[in-house]
Amino acid sequence: MHLGYIGLGKMGLAQVERLLEYGHRVVAWNRSEKPRREARKAGAEVSETLEAVCSRLNTPRLIWLMVPHGAVDEVLTELLPHLSKGDTLIDGGNSFYEHSMRRAKILSRKGINFLDVGTSGGPVGARKGACLMIGGEKKVYEKYEKLFRDLAVLDGYAYMGKAGAGHFVKMVHNGIEYGMMQAIGEGFDVLRTAELRGLDADRRRLHPPHSPLLRGGKERRVRFGLNLKQIARLYNQGSVIESRLIQWLANAFEEHGEKLAGISGSVAHSGEGLWTVETAKKLRVPVTVIKDSLRFRINSKGNPTFTGQVVSALRNQFGGHNVSKKKTS
Repeated sequence: MHLGYIGLGKMGLAQVERLLEYGHRVVAWNRSEKPRREARKAGAEVSETLEAVCSRLNTPRLIWLMVPHGAVDEVLTELLPHLSKGDTLIDGGNSFYEHSMRRAKILSRKGINFLDVGTSGGPVGARKGACLMIGGEKKVYEKYEKLFRDLAVLDGYAYMGKAGAGHFVKMVHNGIEYGMMQAIGEGFDVLRTAELRGLDADRRRLHPPHSPLLRGGKERRVRFGLNLKQIARLYNQGSVIESRLIQWLANAFEEHGEKLAGISGSVAHSGEGLWTVETAKKLRVPVTVIKDSLRFRINSKGNPTFTGQVVSALRNQFGGHNVSKKKTS
């Protein structure tokens, strides 16, 4: 296929490289120059303006957007004067599903198709095969199904429903991700703190009443000599909580050490967790775990913890997010 690609960040550039590998022709654009150079080096045609992208594509045009959710409307406003009836726009970023529903309706009035695609897997997934959750008109999805198949890991794409469905499913995915990462962070904080402080070996709890083992001696604190890196590796060998997240944590321990030195204990949040909580509230569905994990991230700005370091390390591993501690002068 011959398509335009707007946005060459970590995800976008990796996806462009995959598209080229699968034989697609890509006309790419990015606001800053360096990613444009990298895309050109990879084999993409590169344009200096959005208008030039549109002029170099055959009609009906196909254009994929991979920009921050706050920039989508701005990009659409710039693109619209250069689009024609029958063209298709795909938003592969993390837009709020209600915004995608609105955009689909506005574009439909102009005869332009719109698909919303929730993309999971981070930069590595974008390059090696992502998980794609697709919303919009089914006939448009079917027209471009080969594109989704080429971008996805094996069996890693599916049609979710009408406009907004792809981004809705991805939003909930990210809410679930918040809760899972929080649980991993808290669990490993318990393991670490047990080693730092020791466990209370209270003989009254360890032995039955009247046991001779209760007589004499001092209370003591026990340390098991736990190795967090080893535990993370072991958890990922057939246990119930075996997962990519646990594997990424093991990788983080390997890279940064068990103290996760240099990793911030304050965790950023990018919007999807909040959107999930707000949507659940409207639906009157309790989401205690997701809500608490979001609150933890908000509070972590002023209260960094090892739990926060674990969550930050995971975000860095799968998303390439900058999670370094701020240097103080």
